[in-house]
Amino acid sequence: MFFALILAFMQYFASGSSGKGQAILLIIEIIAGIIVGFFPVWVANKLNYQVPRQLYAFFITFLFASVYLGTLQHFYRFAFWDKGLHLVSSSLEVCLGLALFAVLVTPEIQAKISRTFVIFYAFCFSLLCGVLWELYEFTCDSFGMNLQRYLLNGHPKVGRAALMDTMTDLLCDFAGALLFCIYLYFKFRRDPGSLKTFFFNKKSSMDS
Repeated sequence: MFFALILAFMQYFASGSSGKGQAILLIIEIIAGIIVGFFPVWVANKLNYQVPRQLYAFFITFLFASVYLGTLQHFYRFAFWDKGLHLVSSSLEVCLGLALFAVLVTPEIQAKISRTFVIFYAFCFSLLCGVLWELYEFTCDSFGMNLQRYLLNGHPKVGRAALMDTMTDLLCDFAGALLFCIYLYFKFRRDPGSLKTFFFNKKSSMDS
């Protein structure tokens, strides 16, 4: 993202007066993306928690792919780009579900719950996030937007075609979460203690 910011400044100085407005908007959006990227770490430090590396890695990957590549570099013009982001975001949501599991469930109860059940919970949590996102898009479309791609050249699609974007998004959410959870199943089976690497953990005095 910092490299993208440098390129945006270069674009600003290289562009004529007509292109400077677009370059400024690009710079603002990249700076906003950088702030959003560092925000979880800042909050975690304030609360004296450690952000799970897997969760943050997926978060940064998704942020870069959606904001910089998708929006700023117009990668959304590729039909597969949005679906690929759903695959990534579903894995991100699995990690988030595991992190929240540590917050909501006491260590004593955690020790009594099987790893398979925890993975199943994280899988369901990811699917729920995908459904909530589609509800968000549906709500936005009620105010004249076209997030669910139900309009084609200003005209509503009919029948099955009107459902394709939403359902393929959900299928990608399902596939991404399933594949990542299968990976986690074998990972936790081989090393049960690795589950805790997905948790929000309080920093020790030595980490501060």
